[in-house]
Amino acid sequence: GELLVVNLEGNPSTGYGWQVQGLDNAVLRPVGQPEWVSAPGRVKVGGPATQVLRFAGAARGLTTLTLAYVRPWETDARPAKTYSVQVQVHRPSQVPAPAAPAAELEIEAAGATAPAAVPAAFNWCTQDGCTPIRDQGQCGSCWAFSTVGPLESAILRAGEGAKDLSEQYLVSCNVEGWGCNGGWWGHDYHEWKFSPPEVDAGAVYESAFPYTATDAPCAREYGTNEQIADWVYVGSSSSVPATDAIKQAIVDHGPVSAVVCVNTAFQLYQEGVFNPTQPCRQTNHAIVLVGWDDSRGAWRLRNSWGTGWGEDGYMWIAYGKSIVGYGANYVVYGSAPPPAGTMHVSAIDMWYAKSGKSYVVYTKVTIVDATGLPVPSATVSLQTTLPSSSITTASRVTGTDGTATFSVKSKLAGTYTSKVTGVTHATNEYNAGANVITERSLAVP
Repeated sequence: GELLVVNLEGNPSTGYGWQVQGLDNAVLRPVGQPEWVSAPGRVKVGGPATQVLRFAGAARGLTTLTLAYVRPWETDARPAKTYSVQVQVHRPSQVPAPAAPAAELEIEAAGATAPAAVPAAFNWCTQDGCTPIRDQGQCGSCWAFSTVGPLESAILRAGEGAKDLSEQYLVSCNVEGWGCNGGWWGHDYHEWKFSPPEVDAGAVYESAFPYTATDAPCAREYGTNEQIADWVYVGSSSSVPATDAIKQAIVDHGPVSAVVCVNTAFQLYQEGVFNPTQPCRQTNHAIVLVGWDDSRGAWRLRNSWGTGWGEDGYMWIAYGKSIVGYGANYVVYGSAPPPAGTMHVSAIDMWYAKSGKSYVVYTKVTIVDATGLPVPSATVSLQTTLPSSSITTASRVTGTDGTATFSVKSKLAGTYTSKVTGVTHATNEYNAGANVITERSLAVP
């Protein structure tokens, strides 16, 4: 009448887990969701854990329980490993009522100064600020992918093109003993730290040291390239910063590295907003936050499990769930920022084009500094009122010419009115009093 409890080793940060592949449910049936349990004490991000699976006897009989170590979304892939055991059930189990779930790990949000206004939604990937999704495979190297992702984005946003940086260099050539059994962020190796035979710190290109998903030896000098000027925790290394503080860091500095708690429900995510009702209690997986959407109440999370997982490798995860944002940090790329100045709106231009039976209404906003020079990398928030009086909002980042272009598609003829509701920048202060214009209307026949 007792439960059968199976404990198997695995690594939740890889997306792999143990799943039932063969079982006579008339004799033996699963009870609840499998649970990941880490060893007591501080756990390395990406480290191994034990997966606990529970089964109850349904009726007297003999059955073979077969478990496979797989990624649930890779339905055609061969299991990485399997485990089988014969189970003799003498009498049905008396399954106790499930205990109330333990509370999710409570972590006090780090203090932060009140941020400047940020848009209601923002995503660097829609601003050409993200490189392609990667796949860490069966190696617990999420920490290396979370290190590389923000730097690749910073290089791209600096106008230096897309660079594929080597995660394997961080896995193999660090001196902390990090590897496929977990680690922490390796930003120091992109700033000041290196080990012989390298002669300087910096990023190594993927072509010089391709990813193998193993603890391959650091065998030679691979050649270091781009360096960061600094990296900074939004709060602290052991806290979840305030939501607004993380948003401000993303707007000002690009995608941020962070940690989340992965369990079976997280691994099974497919689409929509991940908003689990069951708690997750152990930070164990490093990811990148690229944006947010207040209408969803969620972060846009970039994972390192390939494009087959989630929404092409991304997830919407509700604010405050699964300890998301723990240890959030950003990189500072390039030289020290110039002294802070002011900026304002110098022009708003509107026009429209036909698209089938619809109109596409465009609004271009120009941002300049106090001397009249264009301000790149400013985040402009725009509100557009349609002829029906309905309102749409959006945010865009200015290019090198200081302009950001928005578009609204509608079948309605009439007057469209666009209004700038805010402008933010990493160094320049928005001087609304200097605006030449903040609102413009366009009649669409």
